[in-house]
Amino acid sequence: MKRSRVIALSAISAGFAVLFMLAGAVIPVLDYSAIFMASLCTMIPLAKKSWQGGLMTYLATSLLCFIFFIGVNPAMVVTFAIFFGAHPTVSFILRERKLNNILSTVIKTVWFVASAIVIYVFFSSFLFEESILTNQTFQKFAYLIVGIGGGLLFIVYDLLITRFQGMLDKTIEKLKL
Repeated sequence: MKRSRVIALSAISAGFAVLFMLAGAVIPVLDYSAIFMASLCTMIPLAKKSWQGGLMTYLATSLLCFIFFIGVNPAMVVTFAIFFGAHPTVSFILRERKLNNILSTVIKTVWFVASAIVIYVFFSSFLFEESILTNQTFQKFAYLIVGIGGGLLFIVYDLLITRFQGMLDKTIEKLKL
């Protein structure tokens, strides 16, 4: 794919990702689904086999979200920036390098759990008021719960994201974009 087309596709993908993040920043109930939808937008250049395009989309989206939304919903922006935005591109690179699937999953799971712990440590005090996260029993076992529960949930998430990437690849191929 020509370099100019990769840049254009990445810019369009980043634009859609920022729009989803805007919706999540403005409408609180959409914040987690907005992160997921923005993450899907980073997959569009990957469907054209361009990890550089995926990386450009992720970086542009992260930068624009930090500039415009960090004051509105910092946890959403940081969550996208440290894991969900980069995950599709990292997964693509690991698949293209034909890294062992088990090793690849372990690497991504450790990255996810570390990201979840960082989010918990920095944002639990003001994001999760009056929730289970303020319960004393939960706080006693928080790292264990986030580590094991997050790891198991991530494996399911990773399988689903891989399926989405496959479906997107087929759709983009059929559309001849």
